[in-house]
Amino acid sequence: MDAGGLNIPVWGGLVLGLLLGIILQRSGFCARAALANAFEGKDNAKLRAFLLAVAVALAGTQLLSGLGWVDLSGTPYLRASVPLVGLVVGGVVFGAGMMLAGGCPSRIMVRAAEGQGGALLTWLVFVLAIMASLEGALAPLREIASGPAMTLPARTLPALLGGVPAWTVTAGLVALIGAFLLLAPRQSEWWGWKLPLSGMAVGGLVAASWYVSIAGTSEFDTPVTSALAFVAPAQDLMRYLTMERLGFPLKFGSTAVLGVFVGALLSVIVARRFQWVMPTGTQMLRNVAGGVMMAWGGILAMGCTIGQGMAGVATLSVSSFIAVASMVLGAWMAHRVLAMATRANPAASV
Repeated sequence: MDAGGLNIPVWGGLVLGLLLGIILQRSGFCARAALANAFEGKDNAKLRAFLLAVAVALAGTQLLSGLGWVDLSGTPYLRASVPLVGLVVGGVVFGAGMMLAGGCPSRIMVRAAEGQGGALLTWLVFVLAIMASLEGALAPLREIASGPAMTLPARTLPALLGGVPAWTVTAGLVALIGAFLLLAPRQSEWWGWKLPLSGMAVGGLVAASWYVSIAGTSEFDTPVTSALAFVAPAQDLMRYLTMERLGFPLKFGSTAVLGVFVGALLSVIVARRFQWVMPTGTQMLRNVAGGVMMAWGGILAMGCTIGQGMAGVATLSVSSFIAVASMVLGAWMAHRVLAMATRANPAASV
């Protein structure tokens, strides 16, 4: 995958990650906040930003696929059979963990870069829990919860709808999202420039990542088409940092994860907003527990809010829509529990 000695996917992943980290830090783009505001009946501006990112990622991904620039057929989101039980269980656990941790994996990285000690610890626990879920102490529980692989009625939404062209389904979903965006109240924060711009930028980076992940490949390579994600790539980065001599190289996904942290940190330093803070003991326990849940659930659900929620949905994968719906359900359940706990003891809120 070298072009003149340059590994384009590795360096391209780093650049995409840097840009994403800066955007996330400057805009406050956050899936957890978007869902929490929706659950509480508040301004849905952040939810609209997230859905705009989904729409842009969907349109961009399907355009790249239609032009033949990327082949999505080999992505994990479009497997012929999936562990359906694990997908649902994992999605629910991931969504609940996201609410406990105070953010999805990418947001936790940004908060760590801003100087939040609890977020830094949560991220480290999250990565270790991923490794434990795949090959360590949590693996047996994951294997039990995963259940048997099942063949879905169809791998993609167009196929499920009877062979409707992908561009028709894409146009329909984008139109639905567009209508929701336009129905925002006049007083909503959505009508500023920051959230719409961040949504378009995040979605554009996710779509572009499909192409960057295989850029520079030749007929002698075995390219792995992938997109921005924060579960398995986080483990790849940790393996490289700790066991590079054992044959664990840098990959597209791992450099993208590294880039998000570095980009967010650079953004914080330039803005002079770095401030080291530590949470209370109760908050720390909740955040760390959330990190473990996101790791274990993310492995079962085969992704996170960006991996499944944007990249997976952008492939029109039926399993991705199931995983995302499960994440929303888990987030809602955890939000209800946290709300009751906060009313009972306001000092223990996350």
